[in-house]
Amino acid sequence: MPLVLMQRAWRDDPKYKDTEFVVYHYPQQYFDQIRGGEKFAYYRPARDAKAGEASAYFGCGELGDWWTDPGDASHRFVGIRKPIRFPNPVPHVDRQDRMYESTFTSRNAFQGRSVRYVDDLDYHRILDAAGLTGAVWREAPTVDDVLSGLVLPGRASEPPRDAFRPLTVVPDGTGYRPTGKTIDVFESAALQERARGDHQDTLKLVKTMVEARDGTCLFNNNVDLLASFASQRLLVEAKSLTVQSAAVDRMRYGMGQLFDYGVRYRAEIGRAQPVLAFGAIPSSEVGWISTILQENGVAFIARQRESLLPMNDAARELPIF
Repeated sequence: MPLVLMQRAWRDDPKYKDTEFVVYHYPQQYFDQIRGGEKFAYYRPARDAKAGEASAYFGCGELGDWWTDPGDASHRFVGIRKPIRFPNPVPHVDRQDRMYESTFTSRNAFQGRSVRYVDDLDYHRILDAAGLTGAVWREAPTVDDVLSGLVLPGRASEPPRDAFRPLTVVPDGTGYRPTGKTIDVFESAALQERARGDHQDTLKLVKTMVEARDGTCLFNNNVDLLASFASQRLLVEAKSLTVQSAAVDRMRYGMGQLFDYGVRYRAEIGRAQPVLAFGAIPSSEVGWISTILQENGVAFIARQRESLLPMNDAARELPIF
């Protein structure tokens, strides 16, 4: 059964670590409703909403898998597998002043229901009002498509850029700072795993090792970590590895991001050494990953419990070891 996800437009410090069209953060009372794979619609309550989005549905999609908030076991994250922003928000009532969510008689009944079921017919009425045909839904790319390389950004699209800022602490959630621009599926795929525990733990270890050797750490909405030493810079891309069978795909995707950021941020990073950091050591069956990365000039490191290990010669030459 489809869901409606309440998504406030926070002006003050947000209570939840959501990043719209990337991850949804929710408390224990909704654990039984969100199991992964559900279709959903985003609903924006009136408080703090900008003109046109108040008390309206503004997007939809399909949920991916969920994981426990690494900093608070009473909350979870769920990834947005297929993010679709509506061309225009859909008010909570139709032209005949009927609620799109027909089980409710007024929007006041939504209070305290941040995650709620919606009837299939009502859900499709919302999508129809947004102008989403079946073809639009079928053809929308998913995060899985991006990670597996099945879809690539269009040539006309401008890759998102963001100013670097000090990485004082590895942030909870995605670490995304809103820019006012729409997040597309490609940026969503890059951001989504930042909220995972092994990704955060890996970056924390890198940060600690850099600072122990008098280096400094920066990051932005795209780059996980840019380490600077007196005579060298490291461009670090961390990759969660909770499923060993995904190691090769994680390698390919990580290499693509490193090469992309090396060009996109060339003026800021110069000739930084690309570093791919896995949240776990890959299995021996794919031990050749180290060689592939070495031959492409990428240092490969992996987390083992509370330590980082160099996995190829380029990694052994890094100033953090």
